[in-house]
Amino acid sequence: MMESSKNLKPGYSFIELMFGLLIIGVIIGFVGPKMIKLLGDSKKTSTKNTLKIVKAAVEQYKATVGTYPADLKDLTTKPAEGANGWDGPYVGEEPNPEVPHDAWDQSLKYEKGERGAKPPFKLYSLGDPDKEDDRIDA
Repeated sequence: MMESSKNLKPGYSFIELMFGLLIIGVIIGFVGPKMIKLLGDSKKTSTKNTLKIVKAAVEQYKATVGTYPADLKDLTTKPAEGANGWDGPYVGEEPNPEVPHDAWDQSLKYEKGERGAKPPFKLYSLGDPDKEDDRIDA
């Protein structure tokens, strides 16, 4: 005759719970690093797009003023001298336009080249501050 199972309680045993947690840990171990890499890639893509926008603004400044800006701030406020034809702001929105930052909230770097230099200016981001040599050029 079969004994009744009145003494058994419903639920999971400790071993079953540990096995389930192990499976979840393995899945997170494989998926986690890929998700972090995708997040880093999205910040780089966002920064590249920001650099394209600012580069276009610098070129528009050159087209209207006749020279490249001395500083990125010249894209938002009219310089005191040598900006005949300035029709800004070229980036940002009124009433307080600002030059955009990269995805890590750092200022973009701009270096105006000497007259006749190729390229006429350098525009870049230093990239992820936690990584060395992660520069992103326009």
